[in-house]
Amino acid sequence: MRYHVIVSHGGFASGLAEALGMLMGQREDVLQVSFRDGMALPAFQEQVRQAAAPITAEDEVLVLADLVNGSPLTTTMAVLAEGPGLANVRAVGGMNLPMAVAAIEGEDDPLDEVVEAMRTCAVEEVKQFQTETGGDDDI
Repeated sequence: MRYHVIVSHGGFASGLAEALGMLMGQREDVLQVSFRDGMALPAFQEQVRQAAAPITAEDEVLVLADLVNGSPLTTTMAVLAEGPGLANVRAVGGMNLPMAVAAIEGEDDPLDEVVEAMRTCAVEEVKQFQTETGGDDDI
């Protein structure tokens, strides 16, 4: 099985997981843990352990995080290293909704291909919204 683990500072992970559920349906393979303001790191670490409890060494894991070197990602990787191990784990920082959708859409593809698809999607989806006007100031 492949798990998608979403971690972040604040409520970003829970919000992203909720939005992902709206677009892709509720899924048991999407796990999320939020490192809330004022939360002690050991408490966050314990929440990650609880969320990751069903993951085995045979499972694949794709971790999506807000920041590459942030505490949510580094703590999650440490918990996974002490549990099922990191052989079948890939982690990506700078997460956004299009990347998360790409991760789910690629659930049957090899992990490294999914990571590359997520990176490509992130670049393609970050752009300025353009409006068309009739030459005046009305939008």
